[in-house]
Amino acid sequence: MMDEDAIAAVIKETFAELDIEVPTARDKGRIMKVLMPKVKGKADGKIVNQLLSGMFQ
Repeated sequence: MMDEDAIAAVIKETFAELDIEVPTARDKGRIMKVLMPKVKGKADGKIVNQLLSGMFQ
């Protein structure tokens, strides 16, 4: 299982891939669509969601 630091790194990588500098709640669906296949089976979806939500402006 991935730890929170590893998940945060994947989230930031996904922001860069989607060209999102300041994520907002409106971007969440688009981010999750790309992010979840990267962490599926490696990270708890609840933790991924919490970390992602904590990064929104």
